[in-house]
Parts: sequence; structure tokens; C-alpha cells
Amino acid sequence: MKGDVVATSVFCLILLAGGTFLYFAISRTIETVNFIQNSELTTGYISGFEVAYNTNTSDSSSDTRYTQVLFVDNRGANVYIRSSSSSSFTTDRIGDEVEVRYITGRSNEARIASFFLDMWGLTLLFGLFGIVFTAPGIIFVWNALYDVITNLTSK
Repeated sequence: MKGDVVATSVFCLILLAGGTFLYFAISRTIETVNFIQNSELTTGYISGFEVAYNTNTSDSSSDTRYTQVLFVDNRGANVYIRSSSSSSFTTDRIGDEVEVRYITGRSNEARIASFFLDMWGLTLLFGLFGIVFTAPGIIFVWNALYDVITNLTSK
């Protein structure tokens, strides 16, 4: 009996965690869609790469690079932004053209539209964790309800 309570508590916590991740995935989706609808699309150019060095190893191939982009906003100001996603390798070159989205007056909060993970990465991460954590919880609740209904109808 005590084991059932512990198992139920664990699955409820897993379901709660999954629901929380799904909530954040939905809210990030709404935020990103609103950003896309209210933003302007312009062209930017890769101006460099910011390297984050891995201090755990001397192998430079494990260092990650964030793409830096320069674009001109609607007021004519040069704006530098850094991608929110990084990679240990890149096929991009300095001077490559990329699409940038920004909201007028908040150019420093721009996102690189050409990079899928900059626009949707966090949303996908929350959604994936939400599904992974919610699925076992839903299966457990389904089985518990099935057992209750079966026990009630067999009497």
C-alpha cells in the first residue's frame, strides 16, 4: 500500500513537471508568433563569431561559436546582435547574408530569422520535455482510471 502511494506521488510529480514544460512551450510559441507578426524583416550580415571556450579540455574542436550579425534598423542605426544558439562547427562565413527580425524601437532584441533554433529552439526544447514528462503521467492516470472503472463494474 505504501509503495502505491509513493508511485502515485512520483507519477503525479512527473505529470506536473510535464504540464509545466508544456505550459512554457505554449507560452513561448505564442510569444514567438507575436514577435513574428509584429516584427520587421531585414537583411543582416555575419560580422564575426564569439567563441565560448571549453575549459574542461584543450581540444579546440569542442569550443562553441555564437554567430554575430550586423544589420541596419529602420532608423539607420547599425545594430550588432549575437545568435542565441551556438555550435562547435559552423558553415557560415563572415559576410554571409542572413535574415533578421526586430521590433521597431527594440532593435537590440532582434533574432536571426535564418537560424531556426534562434526562433524556435527554446519552444522545441520545452515541448520535447513536456511530452517526455507528460506521457508517462497520462499513461499512469489512464491505467489508474481503468483499474477503478474495472473494479466498480465487476462488483
